[in-house]
Amino acid sequence: MKSLMVHIILYREDEHYVAHCLEFDIVAQGNSVKESFQNLLDAVELQTAYALETGDMESLIQPAPPEFWRMLMKSEKKPEISVGLRLPRVFSDIECSVVYG
Repeated sequence: MKSLMVHIILYREDEHYVAHCLEFDIVAQGNSVKESFQNLLDAVELQTAYALETGDMESLIQPAPPEFWRMLMKSEKKPEISVGLRLPRVFSDIECSVVYG
């Protein structure tokens, strides 16, 4: 089994929560942490399915700009947030670890 670690930062912006996957530079928002995280997983699944369909997996890995990596480094690490969600089906053969900042 292959292993992939992705870093997700969750933060509040105005009235919404934002979830940002740094390795893929995919961002989603929602009215709650759970909703923003679910929206992010849906977006990652769509992007990954498209990359698999077109045979262009290299285009999937597009790191976020440096300011978001700095945000991760400055954030207070917290135990994994359990929001009752599962990773997308497309990751069934990949072990994913999610780090929250």
